Amino acid sequence: MANRLVFAVNNDVAVTKSLNSNLVLTLLELVLASAEPARPQFITTIITVSGPGVMNQSVLETKSTSPQPNTSALRSLARNLGVDAVIAMSPENFVYTSGVHLMSVSHLRRQAFAVLPATAEPIALVATTERSQMVDGSWIKDIRTYTEFANDPADALADVLIELGKNCGTIGIDLNYLPARTHARLASRLPNVRLIDTNQNLAAIRAVKVRGEIELLERVTRQTHRAVLDAMSAARLGETERVMANRIAEAIVNDGADECLMIFGSGPRSSNIHACATDRIPLKSEIVRLDVGGRYGAWGSDFARTYSTGAPTALQRETYGKLWDLHTSTISMIRPGMAAEEPFFFCKDHAEKLGLNFKMVWVGHGFGIETHEFPMIRPGEKTKLEVGMVFNTEPMVTDAEGAMYHLEDLFVVTERGTRLLTLGFGPREIPIIGEQIRMQE
Repeated sequence: MANRLVFAVNNDVAVTKSLNSNLVLTLLELVLASAEPARPQFITTIITVSGPGVMNQSVLETKSTSPQPNTSALRSLARNLGVDAVIAMSPENFVYTSGVHLMSVSHLRRQAFAVLPATAEPIALVATTERSQMVDGSWIKDIRTYTEFANDPADALADVLIELGKNCGTIGIDLNYLPARTHARLASRLPNVRLIDTNQNLAAIRAVKVRGEIELLERVTRQTHRAVLDAMSAARLGETERVMANRIAEAIVNDGADECLMIFGSGPRSSNIHACATDRIPLKSEIVRLDVGGRYGAWGSDFARTYSTGAPTALQRETYGKLWDLHTSTISMIRPGMAAEEPFFFCKDHAEKLGLNFKMVWVGHGFGIETHEFPMIRPGEKTKLEVGMVFNTEPMVTDAEGAMYHLEDLFVVTERGTRLLTLGFGPREIPIIGEQIRMQE
C-alpha cells in the first residue's frame, strides 16, 4: 500500500491521494503557494503508510500564517497623504504592515520599521535576529537589518531614508509611539525632514478588515466562546474562581492560543473591572462575571458573559434580562454609514428606558491586532462605520446590590447591518454554572 495523504486547507479537504513520500513536501508547498493570499492557512496532514522506506508520521501537523494586510492601501498611503514616505513602527502598525508578528517588537520594545515610500517598493528594517522570520512571512521583499546594541536603530533608519533620497521633505511616522531618543536622533540625522504623525491613518486602514482577517477572528472567537460554554457547564458550586477560570484558559490554549487573557470575578468581586481569579469560593445566588480571550500571534479574541452560581434572585434575573435586551438591541441597530458614536447614544438612551444603571463612557471598540482598536463606539467619534469593520460591544451594568453584569460579542459590519462572529448571543435567561447552554453553530 502506498502513502496516503489527507490534508485540509482552512478546514476544507483539498487532496486525498496515494503518492510517493518524496513528493509530500513539494505538494504541500504547492498548496500553500496556490491558496488565496488573503486567507490564513491552516494545514493538517495525516499520513497512513505500509511497507519499507516510507514515512510513518505526519510530515506537517499544522502550519499557520497571519492573514495578509490590505497591501494596495498600504502602497498608496504615502501618495494619498502627499508625503514622501510613511513609516509603521508601533507594534500594532508594524505587525499589520509587515504581515509578521515579531514577539520582540511588542514584548521587548525592540524597534522595527516598515517603510512605505510614495514612489518606491516598501522596505522593512529589523534587528538581525529577526531577519529569517521576516523573509519567511512578510510580503515586503526588501529586508534590511541592524545589529542590536552595536547599531542605533535610528541611524539605521536614517541610512535607509537617505539611500531612498528621503533626506528632505515630509515623512509620516507613529509619533504617539516613537521614543523621544529615536526622534531626537532622526532629527539630528535628517534636519531637512519634517516628521508628522500618521498613526491614525494606518489605524484607519486596519479598521476595515480583509476577508482573511475576518475569517481568522471568527475562528478564534468561536473557539473562545466554545471554551467558555464547556468550562462553565463543567463548573460546580464549591469550586474556587481559579479552578473555574483555569478550566477556560486550558481549553483556549489547547485550541491553539499562545496565551489566555482572563478577567474573572464573583459576588462582590464581579464589580472589579479587571478582576483576576482568586481562591475565593463563590456562594449560591451570586453573580460570576468573566471577560476572556486568547492571543494567536498578533491576533486575539475577546468575549464576556455573566453567570449565576444557582438559584438566581428576582433582581438578578431582571437585571440580566434587561442587559440582554440592551446588548442585542444595540448590535441589531448598527448599520454601515452611521457615525461610530450613534450606537453609544442608542445604548445609553435604551438603558435609561430599561431602568439600568449604565455609567459607561463608551460601549464598544474596534477589534483586531489591538484589543481596543480605532474607532471606539463612544461620544464624539464621528467616523462612519464601513462594511468590513469588526467591533466588540460590551455593555456593563450594576444592580442595586453592587454586582456587575457584562455581555460582549464580536461582529462584523455588513451591507445589511451586522453578522455575529461568536457562536451567537447568550441565552435570554441568566445562565447557571454547571448547566448546558445549547448553541446552534
